[in-house]
Amino acid sequence: ITGASIAYTRLGKPDIGLVSMSEVVETIHLISERTQIPLIVDGDTGFGNALNVIRTVRAFEAAGANAIQLEDQTLPKRCGHLKGKSLVSAGEMIGKIKAAVDSRRSEEFLIMARTDAIAVEGFEKALERAKKYFEAGADILFIEAPENEKQQAEIPNYFNKLKVPLLANMVEGGS
Repeated sequence: ITGASIAYTRLGKPDIGLVSMSEVVETIHLISERTQIPLIVDGDTGFGNALNVIRTVRAFEAAGANAIQLEDQTLPKRCGHLKGKSLVSAGEMIGKIKAAVDSRRSEEFLIMARTDAIAVEGFEKALERAKKYFEAGADILFIEAPENEKQQAEIPNYFNKLKVPLLANMVEGGS
């Protein structure tokens, strides 16, 4: 369940941080009532700081999500395929990941850490950030918007020894 899909369908607006945590939770409820398919849900920035992440993780898990994706953007956040993004410090994001890991009720509820650092700090810094997020406890990593096929191929090579699951987001017309 992507933040963009909720913004487009529920609000008729672009994915620029307008969707609230409560609207996402309501959407999770509606979908999880009708399917047994595991749900990876976009938790944006966790809707604030580490304390907000705790509330978001508990609400998503209770609503029927199986995984949450948390990203390292500042507020207001932007869709990963849009320009003009800015990032929180790696330390702040690590704090959010640790809060998410500590607050989940079941270890079967997975924490995905997403970095938008390629567009802001470059490819190498994005890999470094993602590795730190894994070391902080993230179960899955998502390096948003590689700039070319070479970078896309480099990501799994870089993380091969860590044996961490990776997610790639392929959006028609996206980055």
